[in-house]
Amino acid sequence: QITLGRATKDNQIDVDLALEGPAWKISRKQGVIKLKNNGDFFIANEGRRPIYIDGRPVLGGNKWKLNNNSVVEVSV
Repeated sequence: QITLGRATKDNQIDVDLALEGPAWKISRKQGVIKLKNNGDFFIANEGRRPIYIDGRPVLGGNKWKLNNNSVVEVSV
């Protein structure tokens, strides 16, 4: 499991998106990428702003299957 978001002294994450662009708009825990037992990767949006997978929006509270070479963008 890999967490994406904005690290703070009280919130440790794996991929700190605060290093890119206007960080204050990114949730502390924006998303989580998980590997399922069947070998598929899924991303769950746990933030308020959409995450785009290959140009398609994944709204907060939803998840999406990642494919080989998927492009993941976090809306700011």
